[in-house]
Parts: sequence; structure tokens; C-alpha cells
Amino acid sequence: MESAHGVIQHRSPTRILAVCVILIAVAAMTGLGFWQLDRMTQKERRLASIAQKHTGEPMSLTHALRAVTDPRDTQVQFNGTPDPARIMYLDNRVVEGQVGYDIVVPVRTDVGWVLVNYGWIKAGQRRAYLPEVILAGTSRTFAGVLSKPGQNPMVTETADTAQFPLRIQALDPEFLSTLLKMPLVPYVVVLTRDDPRFKRQWSPVVMPPEKHLGYAIQWFGLAIAAFIVGLLALRKKGSNHDTSA
Repeated sequence: MESAHGVIQHRSPTRILAVCVILIAVAAMTGLGFWQLDRMTQKERRLASIAQKHTGEPMSLTHALRAVTDPRDTQVQFNGTPDPARIMYLDNRVVEGQVGYDIVVPVRTDVGWVLVNYGWIKAGQRRAYLPEVILAGTSRTFAGVLSKPGQNPMVTETADTAQFPLRIQALDPEFLSTLLKMPLVPYVVVLTRDDPRFKRQWSPVVMPPEKHLGYAIQWFGLAIAAFIVGLLALRKKGSNHDTSA
């Protein structure tokens, strides 16, 4: 009896540790499931907001930036003068499985300098050479959608000097304001009108809400499976201890 009791006492901490690991795993998977549901709700609200903003005529850039509470996704039309001497190539943009660049240029407008995304072009055969882009520096009318660039912690900007044409890794108006030594509006205009030189596929929501729901179901399923497998393993281990005792 003393020997069996000693075995049980010796193995109890291991059993407690196993229970803690199972509960932590189940809690983490459940939390990820609810996080995906929250992301789904955010995307649904964003898409509803976009649909509402795109029902009317395009706004002037001045009105959109100064009168709209959240200018993101707002259709705008404005006159501006691009600076063709400061063309930037936003690196690692993939369209239809092909790697290329988004062409970004500062444009002088009534509200100051604004970064304009002209669209995507395919990269050349050799990375050392940027594909040539020629833009006129005359005043013209722009039509597009206001975008607020997000920060990706996995992407590190490597540009340290404003030597053009400039290859950049991230679209950060605040950083580029310092680099270019010009005050930039903290939004980017993504052009939407067709242009044979560029591919323009404005997509404010990369992952649709349905995918987030699918991921949430997967995480909840994994949590249930982990709980059941862990419970069965603990019961089997307990039965083995009882038999050995």
C-alpha cells in the first residue's frame, strides 16, 4: 500500500501539468476562434461602409480629407501636378502570380503633397534594374480611392537616401515625408480608372469575412478535439495507474 501510494503521489504533479497544458491549449485555440469572429465582424462593417461611400459621386480631395470623419475608401477626384522626378517602386507586389511593383508618385494638390499609387507593373528579368516608367509632369485630373497604409511589422524599410528612381519596401507617408523632405498627407490615393500601362485592382479587403468564419470554425474544432483527446489520454493514464497500483 505504501509503495502504491508513493507512486500515485509521485505522479500527481505530472498529471496536474498535463491538465494545465491541455487547458492552456484549449483556451488558446478558443481565443483564436473568437479573434477570427471579431475580424469577420470588422470586415463586414468595413464592406458595408465602403458600399455606402461608393453610392454617390466622387468627392473633392479637400472635402474628403477635411470633412469626412474616416476618409478611408472614399472616392475622390481632383487636379494635381505629379513630380515625375520622384518615382517610387513599392517592392514585392504580386498580381496574378507575377511579382512586380506598385508605382507611387508624390502629387502637388490643393491640400498639399499627396502620394498617388498609379498601379502595378511587372518586374523585369533582373532585379538590379527597375522597369522604366515615364510620367508627364503636367497638371491633370486624378480619380481614385483614399487608402490608409497599414504597418506590417514583418517588413523593414531599407531606403535611407532619396535617390531616384527609389525602391521602397513599405508605403509609410510619415517615413517618406522625412526621407523626401516634403510634408505628405497621411493617406494615399489609389487610382482606379483604366490605364493600359498599369494594372489597377483596388482591393480594400484582402481576406473576405467568409474566410474568417471558416478559420474560426477550424479553431473551435481543434479546441474541441484537443479537449477530447486530452481527456481520453488522462483517463487512460489514470486507469493504468490504478491497475499498476
